Amino acid sequence: MPSFDPGTESAQRDDAWLTERVSLIRQVHFADVPQGYPIVSRFGIRARNRFGSIGARAGQSIILINRLFADPFVPDFVVDGTLAHELAHYAHGYGSGLPLLHKDPHRGGVVDQELERRGLGDVNRNAEAWRRRYWDAYYQTRCSDLDGRRTARQASIAACWLALLSRPGHRTQAELDSQLARLSPEFGHADPPFEVEWLHATLRQTAPSYWFSRSCVVRIHGLAADPRVPAALIEAELAYWLARRAVGDNTDRIQRALERAGLERSVQEAMSWRRHAWTAFCGRHHPLRA
Repeated sequence: MPSFDPGTESAQRDDAWLTERVSLIRQVHFADVPQGYPIVSRFGIRARNRFGSIGARAGQSIILINRLFADPFVPDFVVDGTLAHELAHYAHGYGSGLPLLHKDPHRGGVVDQELERRGLGDVNRNAEAWRRRYWDAYYQTRCSDLDGRRTARQASIAACWLALLSRPGHRTQAELDSQLARLSPEFGHADPPFEVEWLHATLRQTAPSYWFSRSCVVRIHGLAADPRVPAALIEAELAYWLARRAVGDNTDRIQRALERAGLERSVQEAMSWRRHAWTAFCGRHHPLRA
């Protein structure tokens, strides 16, 4: 185990170094991708779980990389894997001004597939392996000052969500468990292959559901407990993750699994409501907006 001594001084990477890495990866691996918005890259804030992001602002694509990656203790290939991930989003039309190639930036494993196709699969896997092995311990040595603030913020968020989820008439944890148990055999699972919980969503967590691999849990956005949200939305989200556990992350195979389970109508209803109503519903009713 390497030393994580926060007192160790070393030359920090800067934004110019980051710009050079972006340019090199683009030239070697993304040379065929059309030029969309010009890319500006820089180190952002320290964060536990967000390693990078891309977004469009004022006619530019802004790639932000976790500030902790400026420390040379983090291997170059970890930074490169993160940059490659964001450049895959750029190629898919997210934050780049280019045509959108996928309805969702991650579903179906589209980023991993893109990196594999461009010769970046090993970099991606090695970066993920390093983070699994070292990230938590490294983060603790560099961000102890953030822990107190995070704990207080999480307690406040939890209190808001518990108040909402305890309202009369809202869907319950028991109903989630029952629905998961009912759907699991439709996808060949003798027992549910994961647990399901309500997500105490932050304002940034806007999807109806999320997969948490470390704990093998699917969390359904807490606003879906509101009876005004169609039950089909929850059914479709659980069915998607059950299908994915059964057949892998290939979009076509997942679609066929959903069809075999006879859930096409529920999925279509859920997707329509998600496209036309979900964002507005979250904007009006999210407990953290109060």
